[in-house]
Amino acid sequence: MVKWTHFKKRIYISLMDVIFSFFSLSYILAGFRITLSLVIFPVFLNLYKSLNPIITSVFTGMTGVIFRSLFMTLDGKSFIPAFKQSYPEVTFHLVYGLIYYFLYYKRKETSHFFWFITVVLCDLFANLSEVIFRVFIYSDIGFETNIKSLILIALIRGGFAFIILLSIHYYNLFTVKKEHEERYRRLVILSSELESEVYYMNMNNNYIENVMSNAYNLYEKLENDDDKKMALMISKDVHEIKKNYSRVIGGIESIMEDKVRYKFMTLYAIMDILKKNIDMYIEKNNLNISLNVYIKEDVNIYKHYYIMSVFRNLIMNAIESIGENDGNINFKYTKENNRYIFIIEDNGPSIKENNINYIFEPGFSTKFNKDSGNIKRGIGLTVVKDIVEKEFRGNIEVSSNSKSTKFIIIIPIEEME
Repeated sequence: MVKWTHFKKRIYISLMDVIFSFFSLSYILAGFRITLSLVIFPVFLNLYKSLNPIITSVFTGMTGVIFRSLFMTLDGKSFIPAFKQSYPEVTFHLVYGLIYYFLYYKRKETSHFFWFITVVLCDLFANLSEVIFRVFIYSDIGFETNIKSLILIALIRGGFAFIILLSIHYYNLFTVKKEHEERYRRLVILSSELESEVYYMNMNNNYIENVMSNAYNLYEKLENDDDKKMALMISKDVHEIKKNYSRVIGGIESIMEDKVRYKFMTLYAIMDILKKNIDMYIEKNNLNISLNVYIKEDVNIYKHYYIMSVFRNLIMNAIESIGENDGNINFKYTKENNRYIFIIEDNGPSIKENNINYIFEPGFSTKFNKDSGNIKRGIGLTVVKDIVEKEFRGNIEVSSNSKSTKFIIIIPIEEME
């Protein structure tokens, strides 16, 4: 398999060598052509470091001789004379491969500059070898005045090859850097999304703990044995759910650099997590709704799971109200005297005046599925009101008109920080 791969690479190098051999810099000696194929040939030797340069060079030389002899027959020349004119080029490639092999290929430590020197020497001495071989065969070829020209040609071709190799090298570096930046960007996004998801899982864990505790408290208060048994079973099942949930959270957190169980979180951090989650929901459901967050100064928040639940319920409520219409949801935070004020406002349909007094009541809902006829349970706003009043000793107000619906949450500073 390796030999076949090497063979295919040598075929490719040979074909490129043949193509570039038709582009000549000049004619230095009669019957001796200085071609641009020697600009790209050493570049391929450098790129395909696994190929033995002697074998590759001789293979390329022989392939080139055959192809060029065949092309000469297209001009009316017979193959044998054309072959005799071309075959001395194999001498060039043999010497080139030998010098490259011992001077550069066998070295453990190399540099681009040393490669340039090697290529110039390979070109010069390979050319000299071919010239000597041709002089030996064709006695009418002069030799005295060509050394300087061959040195100049070797320097020019080596210089072009050096520029091409450096260009490839820096292009590869640029490409790798771009790929690394893209991978890092995706990793940051993934980490951020994971952190958001784990945050919500921890928040849910908090509620699971409450459900388990309430179920057990209910078990202790009930008198009917069947009811007590049911309450205890609920408590035990919830406990198992919590254990499994905690294992999942622990597994995710173990592969993340930072844990997400903070005693305090900043409002910026809370809204960043929430906005990413909401934006993903909006995009997934192809909604044309924008969530805009306005926070003038940051604040550390205790019981951040609860405050996140409040904000998320109200924003999701606004999204459901807007539905498939175009809409905007604005979140604003201000500090007034000894109170924190959070405003969530949307431009969706207004709440009917006779409904405003009932929207926080358990089970009250105006939302239903048009296809199935199922009415939503209507406990989201009840949860919001309970959290604001019981956990933060605050209050929540609502106003609605034809232009917007606004929820205002007011919480004392000492209850929030």
